[in-house]
Amino acid sequence: MAINQTSTLGSEEAANIAEAGPHGGKLATVFSAVALAFSFISFYMSALQGPELEVYVPPAIHYGRDGGGDTELFAIPITITNSGARSGAVLSMELEVQNLKTNATKRYYSAFLGEHPRDAASPNRQFAPLSIPGRAVFSETVRFYPVGEALPRLVDAQGEYAFRLQLNTATPPHPSLIDRLQGRTQPGPIQFQMTLPWMSDQHLSFRRATIAMHAKDWKPAAAR
Repeated sequence: MAINQTSTLGSEEAANIAEAGPHGGKLATVFSAVALAFSFISFYMSALQGPELEVYVPPAIHYGRDGGGDTELFAIPITITNSGARSGAVLSMELEVQNLKTNATKRYYSAFLGEHPRDAASPNRQFAPLSIPGRAVFSETVRFYPVGEALPRLVDAQGEYAFRLQLNTATPPHPSLIDRLQGRTQPGPIQFQMTLPWMSDQHLSFRRATIAMHAKDWKPAAAR
């Protein structure tokens, strides 16, 4: 009798195990698929994600003149962030400025890096394409000079001026499958407005100094 009971219990356990087997296999498969998905996402974010560039400007920039006072320039501290995993290349920058008093507009290009030198004999650092590594930040002052003829100058008096800044980035001539799936595009332009609080031809032309332009409602911390 005991032998028959033991045999019956063993059969029931075997049946339960056989019944749970397929469910356990399915659960293991689901966990494996989730782990594989997380691994792929992690690898994509760390190695495959294309460059995602964004540009920022501070609430204060500088206006100056070069070439004996005929050539105006804008010295703008620029920060570029890359939230992607792969490096991005900035080939050039374009700046369009509008005089809100006269509605005249003028285009400028990224000519030099660094602040406007007070000494005309100082060497200039030519702007060259920038490589922004993945998950990195680039910060530098960029000096923009007029495209084409320097005269007539756009900035003629104190007042409000509107800016539109565009980055021109490198795109592969033969994009990979990842690039096509991501739909890589040029970063969108940013627009901002600055106030020129005063104007002095002597200060700009003969002293080779600059005049700070600032966002409309911005004040330096020391003045608060």
